[in-house]
Parts: sequence; structure tokens; C-alpha cells
Amino acid sequence: MSVPVYLVAGFLGSGKTTLMKQLLEHLNARGEKPLVLMNEFGESNIDNELLSGANAQMRELIDGCICCTSKTELTKTLYDIVSNDKPSSILMEATGLADPVEILDICTLPNLLDKLQLRTIVSVVDVNRWGKVAQAEALMKRQAKYADILLLNKTDLVNETLVNDVEAEVRRLNARATLHRTQRAKLDPAAILETTGTQVIDDGKDHTHCDHEHDHCEHSHDGHAHHHHDHSHDHYLSMTLRPHGVADKARFNDFLNAGVPGLLRLKGFVQVRGVEPQAIVQWTGGDWEMIPRPEILKPKPDVLVFIGEDLDRNLIRQKLEATGLHFHDEGGHHHHDHSHEHHHDHSHDHAHKH
Repeated sequence: MSVPVYLVAGFLGSGKTTLMKQLLEHLNARGEKPLVLMNEFGESNIDNELLSGANAQMRELIDGCICCTSKTELTKTLYDIVSNDKPSSILMEATGLADPVEILDICTLPNLLDKLQLRTIVSVVDVNRWGKVAQAEALMKRQAKYADILLLNKTDLVNETLVNDVEAEVRRLNARATLHRTQRAKLDPAAILETTGTQVIDDGKDHTHCDHEHDHCEHSHDGHAHHHHDHSHDHYLSMTLRPHGVADKARFNDFLNAGVPGLLRLKGFVQVRGVEPQAIVQWTGGDWEMIPRPEILKPKPDVLVFIGEDLDRNLIRQKLEATGLHFHDEGGHHHHDHSHEHHHDHSHDHAHKH
């Protein structure tokens, strides 16, 4: 069962900690055991005081911020948390320096993929400082752009015209997110904890990403339902597909060369004819490599993780099917069967060759 991760991003002093405190109190009231992953950066002493009253396990990344420089450290910390602390959920605070895409990338590494799931990205926008902090502008924009939920916070401190202007700018960057205007980051915690915004997991069985919250399977409470039977407008920031079968190498190369609209990263393990026993695929910004899995690595279930802007799930599946891969959509296929299916596919494949 994977641990849900909620990422709260926003610039220093925007109201992240206040929001996290509310989320914590809500989770504690439900009898859960959340874990808070903080940045040891700038405000941490205040943060600790604020959160020390809350009944939560605390972990700090002592080495500065959650950003690309401490990628391996964050990976190790998360692995350690899900293996040893076994919390019911993780609230991760990303200070000014963290890029949501980097964090998604870490959460979908092979050793973490089945252990945790970045459930939603919340960005807290301080309307009073939006566009006024030159050195942080690019980052604030990225945090707003990749959010599933946007809080326009501190609306009580400025006039409504300014709030409307900021909202229009933020909406130009991100039309997909649910937007709330807030004061002191006050928001019903369910609006965050019961959404499944960021990542869709395409496992052939419906609602995989709802396994640990059976009662919230049908749709999220934030207005945009993720109904799995309507694939026409499923657009995501990241998705995990579990393909079956064996891809034709030339066609799969073509797929990697072409990419898909909005794609930033792609990685995974997949069966490709001629790249035995299994292909490891890495794709970043148009550059890619595909290598055979070294014998020293034990076999992994076939899986492809896509990270990008407004990814079209249907298009990606069609393109992969054109390479010879297929997906079981009838339900009932849990990924525990994968290994058996691969052996079957392999013998089947060789039978044709000889």
C-alpha cells in the first residue's frame, strides 16, 4: 500500500506552515500518523515551534533545501521514512527553492514508485508579493504552474483589483488547478487531502491510486472528477503506465525520438525486442537512452513513468500501442501477475522467431 505524499510549495512567508498545521490537526483528528518533512532553511525555528504542538513525527533535511542538489539525500530520506517510520501520510514542505517537477521525479524513482505516491501539489501564492520578488519570480511561477491546488493567500491585505490581477496571471500559467482565495491559508483540509490531482496510475484496474481511501474513489472533491471511464480529457502532470507485451525496437526508438507534447521526463522498465532481458529507458528534455538491464539488477515489473505539462493519457497509450505494447483495461490485473505475463510473452515471442 503506498503512502500518500502531499507537497506544499510556496515562497518563504507565504503561509505554507499555517496551512500544514491545519492539515496536521485534521489528520491527527482522524487518528492518522502523519509525518512532516521540513526544510532546514530560513524559517525552520519558527516552523518547529508552530508544528511542535501538533502530534506528528518530524523529519528535517539538514542539508539545506529540497532541491536538485540534495536529490540523493531526499531519495534516501523518503526511502527510510516509508521503510522504517511507516507513516499514514507524508506532508512535505518545499521552500522557495524546490521545483515540483524535481520532487515528482524523485517520488517516481523505481525504489519509491510502489511505496509512495505524490498525491497532490499545493502552491501557496502570497498575493502581496507576487511579481515583486525578482530573484524568486521564475520559481514562484513554476510552483504555480505545476500545482493541482492553488491558494491565493493574504487576500485580506490587498485590494480586490490586485487579487483579480494576480488571479488572472496565475490562471494564464495554470488553468488546470483548483483555485481558492484564502486569508491566513484557511481552507477545508478535505479540499487537499481528498483530491487525487497529480498522478494517475494506469494499472489496468480502476482507481489504483485510491486503494487506501476506498470512500474517495469516484472523484475528487475539487470539482474536476477523474472518472476513469471518460478518457477524452484526462490530462495529467504525471502518469505511471504498466505496459504488457514486447515493443518493436525501431518503433519504440521512433516513439522516444518524437516524444509527446509537454513531456519533461520519462523513465522506466519495458520489454523491447533486441534489448533483453529488459530495457531501461531514460528520457529528459528530448535526450534519451535505452540500455539493457544489467544482470546485477533484479527484474522489475514493466512500468513507464511520464512527467510533463498537461499530458494526454489517451494519446500516450495510443502511441505506445503502436509500438506493440498493450494494456489490460478489463480490470482484475494487479501488477503482481506481471512477471508471469512476461515469461509468457517471452516464450510466445521466441516461438515466432524460431
